[in-house]
Amino acid sequence: MNIRTKNVLSCLVLRPWLIMPFGVWIVVSVIYYWWLISRISVLESQNNVYKTQLTLSHQAMKEISVEYTTTYQVPVIPDSIGTLCETIHIALVCMGKCTRLITPMFKSLLHNRQNPLHFHMVVDNTAEHTVAVLFDTWMLPDVKYTCYNAQNRLSEVRWIPNSHYSGVYALVKLLFPDILPENLDRIIVLDSDLTFLSDVAEIWRMFRNMTNEQFIGLVENESNWYYDTAKRWPALGRGFNTGLMLLDLKKIRTNIDWTDLWQNAIKENIESLKQTTLADQDIINAIIKKHPNYVYKIGCQYNVQMSTKTLSKNCYRENKNNVKVVHWNSPAKYNIKIRDAHYFRNLYQSYVNFDGNLLREKLHTCSQNEALTNKINYSDLCVSFRSAQNIKLRTHLYYMDYSYNNIDDFDVTLVLQLSMDRLQFLERLVNHWEGPLSAAIYLSDCDVTKLESFTRDWSDTLSSRKNIGYHLVFKHDSVHYPVNYLRNVALENVNTPYVFLMDVDFVPMAGLYQHLRDAIRLINPYPQKKCLVVPAFETQRYRASVPRDKAALLARLAARHGAGDVAPFRTREWPRGHRATNYTRWMTATAPYEVEWESDYEPYLVVHRSVPKYDTRFSGFGWNKVSHSVELRATGHRALVLPAAFLVHTPHAPSPDITAFRADPHYRVCLALLKQEFMDDLSRKYNMTLGGPSKLDSVYLGQAKSLLLNQAKELP
Repeated sequence: MNIRTKNVLSCLVLRPWLIMPFGVWIVVSVIYYWWLISRISVLESQNNVYKTQLTLSHQAMKEISVEYTTTYQVPVIPDSIGTLCETIHIALVCMGKCTRLITPMFKSLLHNRQNPLHFHMVVDNTAEHTVAVLFDTWMLPDVKYTCYNAQNRLSEVRWIPNSHYSGVYALVKLLFPDILPENLDRIIVLDSDLTFLSDVAEIWRMFRNMTNEQFIGLVENESNWYYDTAKRWPALGRGFNTGLMLLDLKKIRTNIDWTDLWQNAIKENIESLKQTTLADQDIINAIIKKHPNYVYKIGCQYNVQMSTKTLSKNCYRENKNNVKVVHWNSPAKYNIKIRDAHYFRNLYQSYVNFDGNLLREKLHTCSQNEALTNKINYSDLCVSFRSAQNIKLRTHLYYMDYSYNNIDDFDVTLVLQLSMDRLQFLERLVNHWEGPLSAAIYLSDCDVTKLESFTRDWSDTLSSRKNIGYHLVFKHDSVHYPVNYLRNVALENVNTPYVFLMDVDFVPMAGLYQHLRDAIRLINPYPQKKCLVVPAFETQRYRASVPRDKAALLARLAARHGAGDVAPFRTREWPRGHRATNYTRWMTATAPYEVEWESDYEPYLVVHRSVPKYDTRFSGFGWNKVSHSVELRATGHRALVLPAAFLVHTPHAPSPDITAFRADPHYRVCLALLKQEFMDDLSRKYNMTLGGPSKLDSVYLGQAKSLLLNQAKELP
């Protein structure tokens, strides 16, 4: 027995009144320790349960690491007439400037539909590529499209005197029975200025209500336009509006000679009326006046017309919910000022702002063969970085009016990408570049109206230029900023032999467009696989003016240690990016000189438009331009520095991806992995040995390997 125990017992003998409190303390202590031991046992049991659950989760994740099938079972519906899987065929004329107007109409129609749709797009040379890219990149479920290029058929209707604001394109609907395929029996014909507030299947079902003689379904014209019989084309009562039509093509081809019918209607009236005012609508009304048995009358709510003298209020009275389709058939379109126009304009604007990506969701499936699976690799540390390489982003080419034909074999287009927060940089750049420009703009649907307003109403510079191709690429939540995807969109849509690959936060020297054309003519770089390097400089002053020529630039470079403000680009932050340009030699050079492709070199280049595309695995910040330079080197291109051309970078707030790169080690690890994968792929593609990873990249690759090993250990 130790001394401390003896002391306690002696104390209790000498002071017997302490025995009771001491006994209570012992009992409480025993109970407390027993409770702690029992809690530890419970926690161990729970921990074992969690370990078991985690193991099961890892096993499940491993099983679906390549292909994940959603638990939601999409209902299968048979493909037969009258079901949700009966395909509805819709035809539109999309020529000239229609593509900008047509997207809100598509959204409203798709938002309210349930059936599969097949769009038959009658296009010209300008619209054909734009329409195809829009549908191909939108990836809408149960939607097909076919384009019919009718450019060479315009002469068949151009002879008709016509004063309609849509010109000859408004007459093309007369050719539909001849343009559309013989095996297509029925079609809904739509104008591009409609807003759907109901399911288009309601209109499609009306074909079943037609008699054997009726082959055209129309809504009555909602104005007194045709009552002025002395000036207007003949019509039955108020006449009919052709913004929405049902055409039974099988009956037309079987029962009548359609071409003779509409041509005779013109010949019978053109001498007295001189011209059509409402294009195809005047001619079709003349046919119906003579043959009223041909027409099937559709309810007025399916074509509520927003024209200046409309009587559409008589159709829906005070209940605007009865309206099924709104038709903006005034030349003022969505700016018309009539009763209830504000209400319907808000509905239209809601579809302008509607996120088109939401329409990619599948409602139901019409075939047992359709597999509803999402390929997701959960074990990939950098899955968010690879998304830009695997996804299609909805793209609307040439959103604003564009008109430019290349001058000669030495013409050059400036190619760049930007987000909406850099739009003011585009305006500044355009003031210094008079040549053609191809710009891919990354934005949301809600930004489209802002873009239109800025270019049309706020910027005199941009509103006056028609040689700028605005290519809209719509945001997707699952990708980092898809910088190389955007560059490819801009690069693929030029119509000059050469391109100048630049960023929007630079300002070119005065007269650079003509200077580059002269250099291309002199050097003829394409046959020699030469890339012309335009040296890059920078200023740290937000409001600094850009030197107009090399002499002015050299003067400011010489003074940069004093009052000067211009220096070679990123010499402190990223010297390897432009060191190979050899700025010391450039300052005294009077002739182009060749430089080597050094590691991490990312100059701004003038190249032939057949140049390899950018690698889209690089999204966000880091190595997006360098990877392109590396591939140019691998394909045998040579870099030639122009001695009198230059750009100046101006300061701006860092992008979110630069901030993430600097702050997030995982970001840098993934970039190192992508770089190594790219170099390996390039070596295999061109059967050559390229340089290994840098010391810093080796560190990040080591971290990535460690992360992968730890992840593998956690999996059973």
